[in-house]
Amino acid sequence: MRSVVSQISGPPRRPLLALLLYLAPLLLMEGCCYAAPSGPESDSCSTLVQSRFFGFFLSSSAFPSMPCSWTLQNPDPRRYTIFLKVTKPTEHCVPSQLRTFQYESFLETTRTYLGMESFDEVVKLCDASAPVAFLEAGKQFLQMRKGLPRAGKTMKDGDGDFKTEYLVVGKRNPSMAACQMLCQWLEDCLASSTSSRPCGIMQTPCTCWQPPPLLSEGDSCYHNGVYLENCLPSVKESGKNAEINGE
Repeated sequence: MRSVVSQISGPPRRPLLALLLYLAPLLLMEGCCYAAPSGPESDSCSTLVQSRFFGFFLSSSAFPSMPCSWTLQNPDPRRYTIFLKVTKPTEHCVPSQLRTFQYESFLETTRTYLGMESFDEVVKLCDASAPVAFLEAGKQFLQMRKGLPRAGKTMKDGDGDFKTEYLVVGKRNPSMAACQMLCQWLEDCLASSTSSRPCGIMQTPCTCWQPPPLLSEGDSCYHNGVYLENCLPSVKESGKNAEINGE
């Protein structure tokens, strides 16, 4: 910078020097600001996913080193909800090594998250009694962060590998393909939920089960909440239907 400024003579020298001194910090900050959504401890190993509505990754590829983070950005929290499915590792799981949380924004000046909400108790990566975990997130960012193992613990390649799938579903008029997958996730989530481990999906914009037909128990083709297949109503009931229909 000194050699460039020394070649410039006359009045413009001082304004140009001031301009360069002003721009230098901004240019240096450009590289670090790209990783700002990932937050501290992982600027050198971070992945930010934007404008993607579905996908998956393996932990071995998303977290090649430690500490490392993977962040999914919601394009518009007012219009979309993020759903996550985590298939847990079958062996060599290290407790407290993975953190999962959502937040509104990351404040670079103080290196803090705004509106942070943890999902660690929902995911429970090392809980083998539930091989799969589901969750939904409605804030601007959803992040998974893999930290360093505890002192004295060595990690091998492939240890604690897990798979993560994600869906970004519209709150109004969601696509049929997204609803098909989300409804399957919800069914699996409810089937494996218990009082101590409730389902992490609270609500969906999809209609996953069709309501039963509006029939009374007096209908001979409707018994114990089930509409009998290949059944014809009695003559008396057919007459009632005819009167109702105005025939």
